[in-house]
Amino acid sequence: MTPPGLPNPKNVVLGIGLSSLATADEVRALVRHALSDRHLDLADVCLVATRDRFVHDRRVNLGVPVYGMTDERLVAASAPCTRPVGLQARVAETAALLAAGSRDALIGPVERSAHATVAVAQRRPGGVRL
Repeated sequence: MTPPGLPNPKNVVLGIGLSSLATADEVRALVRHALSDRHLDLADVCLVATRDRFVHDRRVNLGVPVYGMTDERLVAASAPCTRPVGLQARVAETAALLAAGSRDALIGPVERSAHATVAVAQRRPGGVRL
């Protein structure tokens, strides 16, 4: 049985955003850190959510299904984001929340490295299932 306050196993969604400079090692290290901080591991993850363009990118291939979202959908659903380059959306957070099926599904803060971002969410009824 899952301890109180922890998400149900195999119901964790990872939202991943990355720049062209991100490496697979950087993304994996950030994912391990984000999950470990929440007393989770990759076995608890049911889905990775990211931009459509990264669905087949080895940097987000963690051994679980990868769900891609259009840039238009991410921008429309994202909290305001202004940056000098790149997509004007909070990709990791928005992808995780949309795939989880709830605006309040994040588990802790978004984690960042130099070139990648990871958000961890609890999938709710109505969340994406692949």
